Amino acid sequence: MNKDKRIVVTGLGPICSIGQGKSEVWDSLVNSRTNVVLDKVYIGDEYIDSFYKHKINNFDINNSGINKDRLKEIKDWKEGEDITDLYFVLAAIKLALDDGHVDCNDGQDIGLVITHENPGLEHFMTKVIDSSFDIAKAANGITKKQFFKKIYEICDRSAYDLQTFMFLFHAAKTFNLHGFSLFINNACASGLYALETAVQTIKSGKNKIVIVAGSDYPGIYKHIWLGDIGLCTKDGRIKPFAKNRDGFIFGDGGAALVLEDYDHAIERKAHIYAEYLGGGFALESWKVTLPAVADTFYRDAIYKSLIASQVRPEDIDVINAHGAGTGVSDQYEAKAITGIFGENFEKPYLTTLKPFVGHNLGSCALLEVVLQLIALEKNFVPPVLNCDEVDPKLNIKVLKEGIYLKRINTILKIASGFGGYDGAVVFRKGEFQD
Repeated sequence: MNKDKRIVVTGLGPICSIGQGKSEVWDSLVNSRTNVVLDKVYIGDEYIDSFYKHKINNFDINNSGINKDRLKEIKDWKEGEDITDLYFVLAAIKLALDDGHVDCNDGQDIGLVITHENPGLEHFMTKVIDSSFDIAKAANGITKKQFFKKIYEICDRSAYDLQTFMFLFHAAKTFNLHGFSLFINNACASGLYALETAVQTIKSGKNKIVIVAGSDYPGIYKHIWLGDIGLCTKDGRIKPFAKNRDGFIFGDGGAALVLEDYDHAIERKAHIYAEYLGGGFALESWKVTLPAVADTFYRDAIYKSLIASQVRPEDIDVINAHGAGTGVSDQYEAKAITGIFGENFEKPYLTTLKPFVGHNLGSCALLEVVLQLIALEKNFVPPVLNCDEVDPKLNIKVLKEGIYLKRINTILKIASGFGGYDGAVVFRKGEFQD
């Protein structure tokens, strides 16, 4: 393990409601543009519910530039079905590889880390429900054994693909990647854990390049569950740290980035967005859906990231918060931030991006890192949308209007997920980029 090895970002691939690719995303960020729609959900011809979401428009995997024969092979394996969250991962990886000019003809030294909360689950649940209803409706005296056999025959392939290694397999085969690879699932903080995993893989010498990618395609099942426990806003606006915050809404999409050994990037004359300085992590081991508000795990994760990065709190220019917009989560996050940076600080600038793209669940932290790095290149700090009045009990100030700075050097991205997974990572633009 070479702890002194420097790791840099050389490719970005965002797929989200405000754009597909860097240029579209940048235009939306700088113009505070969002795309929230009200989705009406029907079971058959029966209306079941409506929910707001940040929706991707005009996404077509066939327009992504991925080999058409490979896409057909995937669809044949999926028995003719389209799996949108898998397509998001593939499209994001393609964007990141193209952006980073990564040659995958010999992918022996290229690894892959993918994150997702539950790949294919919502599609599988719909298939089981539809198939079960059709069988029950047509059956006359069917036995439990006969019912089991029918369901198994219909759903066995979909159930098999719930295993997380299948996303890794499809992505690795599509892009000819053969290096050390892993799947990470640590709830909303998954993207930060995935980045740290990729960094350690490169430092260990297993890979020269690692692609980190993730996606989510939240639908009615997650909406019902999280709505029932009071985490979904009713007005379609995520309002992080606001006095009237009342929850989040989901967002389609995913993201990918290329992490690379610095010397390797310099040798191939790659464009370098930022350097990964270090990460800090903690596991609360308390509740599934509530943070350990009486403890300091989240604050400790932030502190560990600064120690690992060898930077001081005053060296941070921008904090990109989790900003879920729920009462308890925002309170816990504000407590963690002020525990390091003090109360009502003017700098670093505090922002968060879920009001732009929604909550992308298992991929949210990675997507928000990619968006923040796009803004970093332009020395721009995106605003916190929808926060008309900051909750005075939180003792923080947020950036309500986007601003350009002469130079942004260092950003801190933090996230706290279900199950008590806390993470924080630090990036620096560095001397190699103007």
